[in-house]
Amino acid sequence: MKRAKSAQRMIGVIAAVLVLGGIGWAETGTISGTVRDKDTGEPLPGASVIVEGTKLRAIADREGRYSIDVPVGIYSVTVRMVGYAPLTQAGVEVKAGRKTTLDFELSPRLIRLKEIVVTATKLEEKVEDLPVSASVVGEEDIREMRASFADEALKYVPAAYLKRGKFTATTSNVTLRGFPGEQKTLVLLDGAPLNDAYGGSLEWSAVPLNMVQKVEVVKGPFSGLYGGYAMGGVINFITRTPEKRQVSVETSYGSHNTFCQYISYSDKVGSLGFTLYGAKKWREGRRTALIVKGARKGQGEVKVTGYIETKDKYGRPCYIIGDAGKNYWDQIQYGAKFSVSPSEGSELSLLISHSWRKYGYRGPRSYLRDENGNPVMEGKVDLGGKYISIKPYKFLKSWGVDINNWCSLRYNASLGEGAEFTGRLGINENRGWWAQAGSGATEQGGPGKLDRTDPNRTVEGELKLSLPLRKATLTAGLNLRWDRAVSSRWELLDWLDEGARKTRDPIYRIGGRAQTAALYAQVGFKPTEKLSLFAGGRLDWWRNYDASLLDKGNLTRYPDRSTSHFSPKVGVVYKPGFVLGPWNLKGIRASWGTAFRPPTVYELYKTWSFWGRVYEANPDLSPETSTSWEVGSDQTLLGAKVSVTYYRSVLENLIYYKLIAEKHKKRENAGKGEIRGIELEATRSLTSWLDASWNFTYQHTEITENPADPASVGKQFQLVPEKMHNLTLLFHRGNWRASLAWHYVSKVYSTSDNSDTEQGVYGSYDPVDVLDAKINYALTEHLELSLAVDNLLDREYYQYYKAPGRSFFVQGEYRFR
Repeated sequence: MKRAKSAQRMIGVIAAVLVLGGIGWAETGTISGTVRDKDTGEPLPGASVIVEGTKLRAIADREGRYSIDVPVGIYSVTVRMVGYAPLTQAGVEVKAGRKTTLDFELSPRLIRLKEIVVTATKLEEKVEDLPVSASVVGEEDIREMRASFADEALKYVPAAYLKRGKFTATTSNVTLRGFPGEQKTLVLLDGAPLNDAYGGSLEWSAVPLNMVQKVEVVKGPFSGLYGGYAMGGVINFITRTPEKRQVSVETSYGSHNTFCQYISYSDKVGSLGFTLYGAKKWREGRRTALIVKGARKGQGEVKVTGYIETKDKYGRPCYIIGDAGKNYWDQIQYGAKFSVSPSEGSELSLLISHSWRKYGYRGPRSYLRDENGNPVMEGKVDLGGKYISIKPYKFLKSWGVDINNWCSLRYNASLGEGAEFTGRLGINENRGWWAQAGSGATEQGGPGKLDRTDPNRTVEGELKLSLPLRKATLTAGLNLRWDRAVSSRWELLDWLDEGARKTRDPIYRIGGRAQTAALYAQVGFKPTEKLSLFAGGRLDWWRNYDASLLDKGNLTRYPDRSTSHFSPKVGVVYKPGFVLGPWNLKGIRASWGTAFRPPTVYELYKTWSFWGRVYEANPDLSPETSTSWEVGSDQTLLGAKVSVTYYRSVLENLIYYKLIAEKHKKRENAGKGEIRGIELEATRSLTSWLDASWNFTYQHTEITENPADPASVGKQFQLVPEKMHNLTLLFHRGNWRASLAWHYVSKVYSTSDNSDTEQGVYGSYDPVDVLDAKINYALTEHLELSLAVDNLLDREYYQYYKAPGRSFFVQGEYRFR
């Protein structure tokens, strides 16, 4: 009897559970609808729809549709999509067995793409998952600073040194991690190298900054993935992919009659997206090139006034007697980007860019005046017990034209299950010429010389495959590169006419070719959720061939050379998840690797002379090499994101000039050096409308051995600062945005023995200590106005040329979507 009652009770319990379960299952409804672009009405596949307070969510399909089964109740529903402002709908009621329709229209917005980096591993990785220090400058970051050229977008990046003495600089460059010379930093545009075939440099003004979506800067040795030049790191400018109709018009005016205009049109027709753009930069210029001369004891023939006593960068007395005129700049850029998706998960893109730039000086003048007040530009002038011999052509500086053509074709395809294939082909052509006045020339014309680099061409291609292997990812690739460069010189009948050559054939010409083939592989392994390991390497083979020197009719042919270099790299990331009060240690990272830089055509074959001194090339040069390691951590402390990195590099086979005889030097692999540095970086939101970021870099550089140049031993690397720091405040509230940036760079030396110690004189490189500011105001949804002021406190200093002082730029930007 008891057993029967127990069985009845059990049956009752089971029945109750089934009934309640059935009721619970019936007490649900459905939220469904579509997610679309507010401006175009196009569906937004991939948008995430989230029911707040639950774990329920859905992803919009190709038509932008979604559907979620939700228990009865009242909820807030949020939809998110990369590139769009999130949108939340509150008070959404769900009834049993009923469908609730909820459609969303999202507004596009600019975002800071700082989380995902592709340059460091050639895969999409979060910054905190990388074994190296990396920085990302997003499109919004560029808009909040005053950047006319691409290199200026890197001004506030930790461990990056920007050398730009003026707006019209033709030799500006960016170096990373204390490595001297722009040839030791690899610069990419959508993954294609921009360092040219002739000297390993690039024309920064030709990079289409207005097309850039973000700039990735990864620091340390990267020859293991990218080959030569990637010793200090890699800078990758990534352009926007056209996805919708948009018209952009920008115009600005600045100090010294500076005009910058930009216009672009983007659209998408079916699966084909395209952007067409054009830009023009023009500046009347300021008087940047001073005429500085040393004087000799004795009497001159013409007594003059107007000279200015000064010193040169070595501290020797000299005199400023004039300037070369206003340094003008006239540049035109135009290009296009096309993107199409042949199939789901694939994309084919083509980027074409052209830049033409003319620069020079107009209106040279002498500060010297005779007894009648007339300017003096010729003769043996008397400075009171001293004299200077001058001629008109000494007041004249060179002028020239640079032409840059870049074309890059890229194909990406998803092969399923995490596998991906990438193919890329690029052409980089940089050619130009410059003319200088010779003895007997005047502002109106006369004899001179013409130097022309043409061709200066690189053709480069890459095939890359990424495969998932359980807890690992294998990335492997093949890279091919062909370089050709020729530099020629002619004598001119008229230095103002590039075509007025005395002879058809040049009096001097050097040239050569290089061919490189490389295989690389990298494995990323994740044995646990907290630990990631990276290991890889690259083997480069290259050949220098078809090289020759023509000098005054004498032709020298150089033998072909071939060599190889292997560059390994390993790294580790550990995420301890350690929390102690306000301190959260998020990650510890470390990496080690080697890098190299092959000698350029310029270094191998270019012999030149200046003021009777001969600087001889060396066709037997070997690559410069380095071994580097770093260790760092990422954490949050008192609400701030803090990053700390210590790095060290040992350099060998550095190329220096060796003294062969009096007034005769020759390039040799003779130098060794060392770099030790630390990077500190912190960012924090101070309020809901004010953000702060700060970074500090200290790097001790030292030449440790150099038989070619003994005076350089124990000295700091050339054009490498010891200290740099940046402090930036960003204000954003309503239609207003503003930035205030403090930028500091310690003194650098332009000589290997660091003997240029004088500061505040023409030719010196002084410490830079300036405040820059910019204010943006969105007048309407489509129109934005801004005012930027560089060197707000009007500090006086020299970066070879005297800094321009306080400068302003006003800009209007119209965007219609």
